[in-house]
Formats: sequence, structure tokens, C-alpha cells
Amino acid sequence: MTKSQEEEFNVLGCKVKYRPEQNDSQNAKAVIDTVLREVEDLKLKRPMLKDTDVAVLVALKLATERMQIEDEYRMNILKLEASLESALGAKNSQAN
Repeated sequence: MTKSQEEEFNVLGCKVKYRPEQNDSQNAKAVIDTVLREVEDLKLKRPMLKDTDVAVLVALKLATERMQIEDEYRMNILKLEASLESALGAKNSQAN
């Protein structure tokens, strides 16, 4: 791999390098795009914020969204387990 094959992005003054042929390249590019969108959106809404403040607020927003998704996932798994137990219980009671 040559350095020319790397893409470089500037995220609030930090250089982020990305290699398109890596196995997780789609996810890496999507993450960079998401962070850049969030930074741009926040800077448009609150242009007086310092870059460090923007970085912290974006990190907090993305972490909050992740936790909400994880909680929703856990709840869905619990509901699925309860449904399966109920279905198995009903099947077992019919067999007796």
C-alpha cells in the first residue's frame, strides 16, 4: 500500500487516515462521514463553540445514541426470549 492510496480527512484539526481497501472500509468511511456531518451540523447551529467543545458534544451525542440502541437491542432480545419461552411452554402443555 502506498501513501497515495490513503485518504486523509481533517476532523476538527485532527488528521484521520483511511485506507479504502481495508476489510472494514465501508464502516470506517461511514464513521468518518457521520462524525463530519455531526461536526458540521453542530458548528452551523452554534458557531461560537470551540473545536474542543464541538468534539465533546459530538462524542456525547454519538455515545448517547449508541447506548439507546444497545438498550433497545437488549429489550428486544428479552422480549424475543419471553416469546420463545411462552411458545415452548404452550407447545409443551399441548404435548401433555
